[in-house]
Amino acid sequence: MNTDIQTDTPQPTTLAERMRQARAALNNSRGMTLVEVLIVLTIMASIMGVVGFVAVGALDKAGKKEAVLDMGTLGQGVEQFYIMNGRTYPKSLDELVKDNTISKVPTDPWNEEYVYIVTDKSFELSSKGPDKISGNEDDIKYEH
Repeated sequence: MNTDIQTDTPQPTTLAERMRQARAALNNSRGMTLVEVLIVLTIMASIMGVVGFVAVGALDKAGKKEAVLDMGTLGQGVEQFYIMNGRTYPKSLDELVKDNTISKVPTDPWNEEYVYIVTDKSFELSSKGPDKISGNEDDIKYEH
């Protein structure tokens, strides 16, 4: 029984002939056309755009949650100061640091200072939010 595979082309016998056939096979191979490359790039760009949009939304939500947590800590510090200092609120958040109530006054997730307003009977604590402008719908307020 003969196990040799018969082909239409004769098998190369020398190294030079095998090299020529290998080069010819490489030259005959077909690459991707420009249209195919553009289609792949368009698909990749679309996917990255969707992922980027979702990631930005998640970062915005995370920043708002961080601001709420920071203001909760600051609000508790203000209330502790109020109790420990004869029922008077601190005039600024820096007084909490001087009184050793907190170690330092944090900035909000957008690197802005928290807005602290004090009256005789209460205080307000807020963040300007992602747009860094006070007095609009994205402001974050501390509820006490």
